[in-house]
Amino acid sequence: MSKNKTKDIFDDDFEVVYQEDYSELLRDAADGEEEDDDYEDVLSTLSELDENVKNTDKNRRRKRRKAPNLVSPAAKTLKTGGKIVYKFVNILLRAATLILTAVIFCLLAEYFWKNHSAYGDVFRAFIDKNYILVAYTGIAIFLLLFEFFTFLLVITGSKKHDHKDCLIDTGRGLFSFIFIYAGSFLSYLFNGFIPSSPAFLQGVRGALNVYGSIHTLLLPLCIAGIISCLIRKFFVR
Repeated sequence: MSKNKTKDIFDDDFEVVYQEDYSELLRDAADGEEEDDDYEDVLSTLSELDENVKNTDKNRRRKRRKAPNLVSPAAKTLKTGGKIVYKFVNILLRAATLILTAVIFCLLAEYFWKNHSAYGDVFRAFIDKNYILVAYTGIAIFLLLFEFFTFLLVITGSKKHDHKDCLIDTGRGLFSFIFIYAGSFLSYLFNGFIPSSPAFLQGVRGALNVYGSIHTLLLPLCIAGIISCLIRKFFVR
């Protein structure tokens, strides 16, 4: 019976551990605990380093926010000053365009009026059925109205907007200067080819003769006007 009981207590897997072996197990366990402590210390150190890096980044950001931007106000001032200068130059050029248009208007009116008397009384042209004077007066009125409406277009400004929804100068008046001089020069070259009959063509030829005779006076005025419009259109908007 005693043998059977002993056999039941100590089965086949039973291992005898001597005192020296047991000490080694205790040392291994202690070493394992020390390694765990070292691992925890490394993790703690890494966590502290990460926290320090985050704090450093935050401090840098705060310094950047607090640092005054001296360049931006200066750039804004220069930009604003540049816009004011451009606006001022644009106003001067538009005024020049208006003055040149008005001078051309007065020049045309003066020469047409000085030469109309050769064809009769302008106020009785329709009553007397003076078709020569009617044709002469019609050409003169057309050119004067053309310049008058050009003046109004320039003074009212452009209706075109840029991508910022600001009005931009499109160089209004440019076509007027080109048209007026080209018409005068062509009249000077070809008015003699207009026939004398029917009667009203005499008035047309007379008006174009007057118009063509001032092409040398119109040339510098129109060149100056074209330059002012081109600068407004492409450089000083």
